[in-house]
Parts: sequence; C-alpha cells; structure tokens
Amino acid sequence: MPRLLEFWGIAAEASVASPFAHFEGWVSALRAHVVGDMAHFYPRFPSPLLFHSLYDLAPMRRRLSGLIDFARLNGGETRLSVATTDLRSGDPVIFDTACDRIELDHLLASCGFLPEFAPVTIGTRTLGDGGLSLNAPFDPIMQECLAPLRLFVLDLYARDDRLPSSLEAALERKNDLLFGNQTYLRLKDKISIRHLQRQRDGTSRGDDEISLLSYRAGADEPGPEKSFNFSRAALSRRWRTGRLDMEAALYGALGGRDGLRIIRREAGTVTDERERR
Repeated sequence: MPRLLEFWGIAAEASVASPFAHFEGWVSALRAHVVGDMAHFYPRFPSPLLFHSLYDLAPMRRRLSGLIDFARLNGGETRLSVATTDLRSGDPVIFDTACDRIELDHLLASCGFLPEFAPVTIGTRTLGDGGLSLNAPFDPIMQECLAPLRLFVLDLYARDDRLPSSLEAALERKNDLLFGNQTYLRLKDKISIRHLQRQRDGTSRGDDEISLLSYRAGADEPGPEKSFNFSRAALSRRWRTGRLDMEAALYGALGGRDGLRIIRREAGTVTDERERR
C-alpha cells in the first residue's frame, strides 16, 4: 500500500472535493498534455522523419524499477497476468507469471496506448496497450480455475451511466462505452462458456460469484480528458472511490444477473470505516 501511494504521489485519500474540482481537473489534463507529468511521462521531441510517440515514459520506467520487487512478483506468491496487443496482427497477447517471467518491458508494453505512448518490442512482436484488444485479462482464471470462483473485475470505464447533456459529457460517454462494453460483453461470454463447460462436466453453475466494478468519474473529472488528470487531489479522490467501491463489492448484499454482479455504488451508500469509528 505505501508503494502504491508513492507511485501515485499521494499521501492520503481526499474525502471532500474542491468546489473548483472540475476546472482544476481540466487545467491538470491540459498541463499533462503540454508538459507531461513529472512522475510518469514527458513530451517527446517530435521527429519529422520517424514518429515514435507523443510522450516518453522514462520517468515511469525509473519509478517502477524502484518500486517493484520483480523477484517477488515472479516468485509465485500471487499470480499476475498482463495484457498487451500485437500491433501487427491485432491479437491480444497475455503474459502470465504462471508460465512467463514478467519484467519491466512487459508492464510498459501494456500501457503503450497509441499515439500517446510508445509500443515495446519483446522478442519478435511489437506490443501496445492491452486495452486495444482486451481491457481486463480475466481469461486465464476463468478457463483454468475449476473450483467455485470468486472473481472481481475492475474496469476504468463504466458502460452504464446517465444520458449525456453536453458535448463534454457526450465525448466522455463515447469513450466509456467503447472500453466498458468491451469488458462487459467479453465477461458475459466467458461466463456463459464457463456455465456450459461446468454443465457438461456435471458441476454446479450457481457457485461462482463474479463482480464487475467500474470507475464512475462524476462531475469532478474533466470528462473525456479524465485519463490525463494527474492532479494529486483527483488521484486521492479516485483512491477513496475505489476503496469504497470494493467495500460495496465485498460486503454489500447485491444481486446479480446471468451470473454477474454489477457493483454500482451510489454516493453515500457505503460508510467509511474510520467514519463509523
């Protein structure tokens, strides 16, 4: 937890939003586009002959090198799957500590979202962001785990939300639908396949608990530019939102449909544990 907080450069989670949070979010996103973010990336000097990417992830490389214990990551204590996309074939490529050794290049390849961030060549393949083919690599778990499964899928984009009432909201909604639907529809297909396989094997189909949590930005974020909002106040609010969403998933009595629980926490429905004390 301390290393995650250090990675994002925040000390604590923010519980009260600034009345100017939306404006501050836009300023932060525009600043990131122009000068980058000191802890993660900076603009790349453009070349008229060879395009590489808009930004250089050298600060991210240094930061991850100092924070991640790769021996532990590959030691088998916790299994990790990282999704990338082969930019030539378009196929998803998953690296899994069950059979691969994951290094820093695999992580940087998984965030090579074109054209902002550069792809990474590993072996004979040039790889980019996993979100270009599959946003959440839950496939190995659902295919290989035969026992009753308790699975939490965390998505950064919510497929269901309010109708947009402005140009900003419409652009944000488009991005959320493009990525959120990808995860949701793939997950539903995998659940159906898993049910059929278990029925074929004579095992129960009702003992899985699969939950989908989606980040819901709210009015504080700068709409379609929320991915570039690196203000420490926004990062702190996201940290708190994620923790409260997971509390709802772990302890909330929420029903599901077709084997899938959609965690849609409304503001104020989960009380902060420290506030209860």
